[in-house]
Amino acid sequence: MHHQLIKHREIHFCAIHSNPEQAHAAVFSVNDLPGVLMSHALSHQCIKIAYDLNRITLAEIESILQNEGFHLDNSILAKIKRSIVFYCEEASRENNKQERQIEEVHNKHKSDVVYLTTRKKKLCDCRDQRPESWRQYL
Repeated sequence: MHHQLIKHREIHFCAIHSNPEQAHAAVFSVNDLPGVLMSHALSHQCIKIAYDLNRITLAEIESILQNEGFHLDNSILAKIKRSIVFYCEEASRENNKQERQIEEVHNKHKSDVVYLTTRKKKLCDCRDQRPESWRQYL
């Protein structure tokens, strides 16, 4: 089962840039990315974005924007927020990936596990040479 992890974030841009309308230009770049569901400019220096975490992360989105020449807000508070979000998103992706792998293995080997447990039980009973009625007393 594939769970969608929809995240809603704001990306802030640096106020000092040759293009004062960075946010509006960034919306057009971000909308074409796979996994981005929605984006719109909140102001000249901020966009709001919604994306599927299974397909893309905020780190990837911001990296793409920086490679295209956009200047993100690099204040200390913005850097701290970014670091926390990057860490949380990577942890969520890893947890989700592990849950899917466990579920796949469980579904794949469900019948094998039942067979092995019954087979193991039969083997344990067969090794005891005493009659069934005597086994209760020891």
